[in-house]
Amino acid sequence: MKQFVSVSIAFLLSACAGQDGQVPDLSSAEAQKALGVSFMNNYLSATPVDPVDNGNLTEEIAYNIADYFVEEQLKTRGEIVGYKVGTFAKGQYDDGPINGLTGPVTAVMFSDGIHESGFRISVNCCNMSFVEADFGAVVGSDAINSAESDLEILAALKGFIPFIEMPDILHLPGKGTDLAGITTNYDFKNAIVGDLVETAATEEWITRLNSFTFTMTNETGELLAEGSIADAYDPLYRVRHMRNQLVKRGRPLKEGDILSLGNMGAIRPLKENDYFNPENRPVFRGSIATVSYIGLAPSGPATVSVQIIRDGD
Repeated sequence: MKQFVSVSIAFLLSACAGQDGQVPDLSSAEAQKALGVSFMNNYLSATPVDPVDNGNLTEEIAYNIADYFVEEQLKTRGEIVGYKVGTFAKGQYDDGPINGLTGPVTAVMFSDGIHESGFRISVNCCNMSFVEADFGAVVGSDAINSAESDLEILAALKGFIPFIEMPDILHLPGKGTDLAGITTNYDFKNAIVGDLVETAATEEWITRLNSFTFTMTNETGELLAEGSIADAYDPLYRVRHMRNQLVKRGRPLKEGDILSLGNMGAIRPLKENDYFNPENRPVFRGSIATVSYIGLAPSGPATVSVQIIRDGD
């Protein structure tokens, strides 16, 4: 299957490249579509794509390719139910584009990839997946698209949700640039969500959102990771910048949309791999990963769990 996928990509691109075999001009809509559609083979077979960012990618072209990939996925993956944002530091894009990007990377999430807490995922699900301690928000109204202050943004949200993301990295180790990541829809595959923590537009809730802590444990209670949202990001800042990028691309938010705000500081790969340094990204050991959010909800810790299925389970 892996050999077939590699050949199919080469064939699709060569059809747009011409007889000289040179890398196709990705400014061509035909080449963009061929590449985006071909990624569905990689997604289905959990096979890495050939390196994409060969120097002729731009932010606009990358998102065009992603749109074709998303269009292909929508045939089988349900509907778009939300969006995820790539990792970025506060203020990173305030002075203009960085490495060809005008703002943080965004990608769509599909209904068939959103699962309730306790969902079971095979250790062999993907080319490269991991348990990520993430955090999510849920849109309450389309007022989010014009909200300016933190309180206005908070008022336009239903609340926040415990969130574990488990993507499938489709680029080879060391080949996954931000622009390349855009083309493969930032590798969204699965996410596991906990119960909604309803919020109100108050300064107290802003304080809670900026100061809660988290832990990641396995089924034996072993502490695998811990941290504070204050050391990761400001959730409402990320909501604002994700919203800005999506509106700019003609994707205004609507009630019910789920927003994945990114890694809080803990990633545990499912297998030994060449993607992460095992000293700071050790392989997940166990059968159940639980992320707990402490100090977020007044009623007590909020949690979300995923069951990892291994051979023989």
